[in-house]
Amino acid sequence: MGDTHEQLGRDARDPFLLGDVRVDPGALCMGRSGACERIEAKTMQVLLALADRPDQVVTREELAHQVWPGRIVTDDALTNAIGKLRRALDDDARSPRFVETIAKRGYRLKVAPMPAGAARPPPDMTVFAGARKQRIRLVGLLFLTAAIAVAAFLYWSTTRMPQIPAVSRESAASVAVIPFELLGGNPSHRYFAEGITLDVITELSRIPGLLVIAPGSAFGYRETAATDAAIAAELGVHYLIRGGVQRLGDRIRINVRLLAAERGETLWAERFAGEASGLFRIQDQLVRGLATALPVRMALSEPHFERSSATASIAAYDAFLRGRERYGRLTPEDNRAARRHFERAIELDPGFARAYAGMALTWSRLAIDGWTDDAERALMKAAEYADKAASLDATVPQIHFVRGQVDLFRARYSGAAASAARAIELDPNYADAYALLAWIFNYAGRSDRAEAALTEAHRRNPGSSASYREIAGEIAFTKGAYAQAAEAFEAALARNPAHTRARLWLAAALSQLGHPEEAAWQVDELLTLSPEFSLSRLLFAFPLKDPGQRETLARAVARLGLPE
Repeated sequence: MGDTHEQLGRDARDPFLLGDVRVDPGALCMGRSGACERIEAKTMQVLLALADRPDQVVTREELAHQVWPGRIVTDDALTNAIGKLRRALDDDARSPRFVETIAKRGYRLKVAPMPAGAARPPPDMTVFAGARKQRIRLVGLLFLTAAIAVAAFLYWSTTRMPQIPAVSRESAASVAVIPFELLGGNPSHRYFAEGITLDVITELSRIPGLLVIAPGSAFGYRETAATDAAIAAELGVHYLIRGGVQRLGDRIRINVRLLAAERGETLWAERFAGEASGLFRIQDQLVRGLATALPVRMALSEPHFERSSATASIAAYDAFLRGRERYGRLTPEDNRAARRHFERAIELDPGFARAYAGMALTWSRLAIDGWTDDAERALMKAAEYADKAASLDATVPQIHFVRGQVDLFRARYSGAAASAARAIELDPNYADAYALLAWIFNYAGRSDRAEAALTEAHRRNPGSSASYREIAGEIAFTKGAYAQAAEAFEAALARNPAHTRARLWLAAALSQLGHPEEAAWQVDELLTLSPEFSLSRLLFAFPLKDPGQRETLARAVARLGLPE
């Protein structure tokens, strides 16, 4: 094992290479030529166990002890994991390049792992060791206690719930902004070009009548061989915007093109250049040019291009972009790193509203994803930073998005929905705000309206994220459609195997379907990914208003044998 650590560095869980395959344990994926295929946690652990001893035979007993400590597992479990590993590596069991079967003994990794360069630290992959804590006995009572605790906050009035604004693709101009290329410079500075892209998307999204595809879908075409016509067809848009960003010292240059994708025609192209301190003026000129060049008449007004939420400090803006990029990775480590960048941005410019909104997002994410034992404190901090941002510029949509999250998990449904609606009012193409609205409606017992809101989220983010699929699964679960729910949760996990909420909901759905062994396997995966997971976090995580839905979930969870 010592030799392996010399090859891989101090932490053998860092990304590494197996021949031409890049393995990223933290992201639970591997692939060639920049691709990254997701794999299950147990499969990754089998690979890591083999990678610890390259070119040595690792017995089946040793693998079972390391990957499933304290448990008796059948040969099928290991055989299935090896099979999934070979499929991910595109390996042939008869003529193996990577994983060789040693008859009646075990397996051998034929290719020595090599370092893949510096990368962010992955989440803890250590298996939950030792005997589990005392199994739950009265889960229903705990949920009932939670219901009593939040009863004082329950406030529901259908007449005060916001309507769901809709934009028809047929009646609106639609556009996707493909991530701007970084022209020259250090590849590690790609965050700057992507940050400019996100700001262009945000500004275009404020234009009434224009449907702008969310970054989550548009950024999937960062590196693709697909034609512009194919991309536009897949996203269902009329126009594409492409561009490049170059930053040389204190100078900024941005090239941009507006394309009628189906016809393969460039409708407008321009180059903008100037001092870095004038970046926001350049961005405003760019967005105005794009809006004017669009064949569909757009109603422009000055408020759409105000920059009161911006900063005069290019250093503060740079720190903000770094924070936003790390936040988007959605891991506990990256969340902490994002917070440090946002804090730096605030130090450089105490009046930078968007940096405070970024801080609010990191705190709300900490609570919602269960990355803290003090969820209420995290929500309180999120609310405080959102309030500070609002005192500087209340037109930043993320402020109201965070407020919606905070109110939802305090079971203040009407207030949560009003905040999500305000975020959408400020940014009609804020797909995640529609998804949040769907979440709110569902927890408040209005699955019909939840489905309508999620449809609008998908319309703006057709590629959809794991979180959207997870929300779809929750909606199906609360309606009693457990097979449909399980399918949605599995789709979410196919996109992000580390999605703790989706895995827990999947286990509950499988329990409801009468598949205890499959549910137990999902619980095993959950505890592998989150060894610190405990039942106590459930009371916060699922603010269901309907007593029947709470009871159903409580019964399903009670059968899972989760640690308290």
